[in-house]
Amino acid sequence: MRMIKRFARFTVLFGCLIQLSCSAQVQPKFTEALDPFFGIYKGSSLNTIKGEMSERDLAVTIKPWEDKGFTIEWTTVIYQADGEQRVVSPSINFTSSPRPGIFASATRTDIFGNSTPYDPIGELADPYVWAGIENETLSVRALYILASGGYELHVYKRTLVDNGLELEFERINNGERVTETSAMLARVES
Repeated sequence: MRMIKRFARFTVLFGCLIQLSCSAQVQPKFTEALDPFFGIYKGSSLNTIKGEMSERDLAVTIKPWEDKGFTIEWTTVIYQADGEQRVVSPSINFTSSPRPGIFASATRTDIFGNSTPYDPIGELADPYVWAGIENETLSVRALYILASGGYELHVYKRTLVDNGLELEFERINNGERVTETSAMLARVES
């Protein structure tokens, strides 16, 4: 039985190695379509959470990530009704995928030193994150698998406008939209 388990592990590992080597050959290079998005943007918004409004300050940086892809860093300062502030500051690297206009998150490093997305059903319950570009809109989606087996999806749509970005954010919990935000973010640096 041990021999069978070892052989199965070896087969899976060997298959992963072949897949990695093949995907590296077909992966398109970093796309110039993202160049117009690179910069630093700031703004504020009113956020609607189940009908209640709250104010947020927003900052977004979109920049090249070495020769591998691009990075999106954002900071959200949430002003709560009790006067407290909560700050959220994620940073995610993205790399090209075999599908044009779709980018895989590179949030962790696997045992071979390759950048890979989080595992949404792993022990830490990190989200599976990917990005897509269509026309003038760069969208980032984060899929969370909840402990109940349900899901939560965060969608960030950043559309280029004359002086910056228009941000549309929504949080969907098991098909129900529970948060919506829209904001204009002015470009403060390129």
